[in-house]
Amino acid sequence: MHELGLTRNIVAIVGEHAGPRRVRRVCLAVGPLACVEREALSFCFDIVAEGTVLEGAALEFLDAEGDIFMIKNFEVEEAA
Repeated sequence: MHELGLTRNIVAIVGEHAGPRRVRRVCLAVGPLACVEREALSFCFDIVAEGTVLEGAALEFLDAEGDIFMIKNFEVEEAA
């Protein structure tokens, strides 16, 4: 299950860019040839994000072409 490794990378990259701000949503672009199971990735995301600024964030998928797999964007909470 390479989705676990992918999820660890997603959480690390988004967490680094978000800094101390909580992440509300992460949007991924996934193509049909990316060999990624969305359900498995969602399952791993909830586990890997636990205890990080991504905990509780929604994970969304956009359909892409070919073998594309990328973090399209993410949304953070505004600083108080």
